[in-house]
Amino acid sequence: MNNSVAIISDIHGNTHALRAVLQDIANQGISKLVCLGDVVGYGGSPGECVDLLREQGIPCVRGNHDAMVSTGSGLDDVNDATRQSIEWTRDQLSEDQIGWLAALPMMMQGEDYEAVHACLHHPDEWGYVLRADAAALSFRHQTRPVCFIGHTHRPAFWVEGDEFGVDITAIEALKPTRKCLVNVGAVGQPRDRDERACYAIYRRDTQDILWRRVSYDVAGAQQAIIQAGLPAYFAQRLELGR
Repeated sequence: MNNSVAIISDIHGNTHALRAVLQDIANQGISKLVCLGDVVGYGGSPGECVDLLREQGIPCVRGNHDAMVSTGSGLDDVNDATRQSIEWTRDQLSEDQIGWLAALPMMMQGEDYEAVHACLHHPDEWGYVLRADAAALSFRHQTRPVCFIGHTHRPAFWVEGDEFGVDITAIEALKPTRKCLVNVGAVGQPRDRDERACYAIYRRDTQDILWRRVSYDVAGAQQAIIQAGLPAYFAQRLELGR
């Protein structure tokens, strides 16, 4: 039995990327999945993404876009294009789908890991972990050996006590005596100049993290955005990975 856990994040209404990633996970025989939120926002297929997660019973935490769509929380702090996306997304979802987003927990704990969208330090404030000092704030609240985050749309790996993040390769070993903070990257809108969908696998048996990049129908995802009448920039950035 495969003891690994696949962690996905930042789907952002991109069902083309989500379906490709779910197929990649299934091909590897992994049955345990966790989603770190931002299921919706920016993309042209929010309802399909919500339904896919629910149909497969994938546990999910709440992202800031999920919160804005379902409760309006944080909507005053975004630019006009993002506000347009949030308002459009809300109009596309049923009351049941919006209720599911609103009920998502802020954090999740497994036997040997924690999961949160942005940061364990005031998770509802959606802080970005881009430097070691921000990672240190999260480490203070971390109670498991490893914590998984998203939000920045960029893979990253932080080790408690280190001055800088790890210059990651495709696989990084966990540290048996120190906490690790892992950004799994983005499924639906990567921003590390690689247009392929990104997610991570926590391989318990070898105690390491494997990031995978998955090609998907970028043009199809772009077309869904354009047909929805959303800002063209949201479509353009998909092919640029930024």
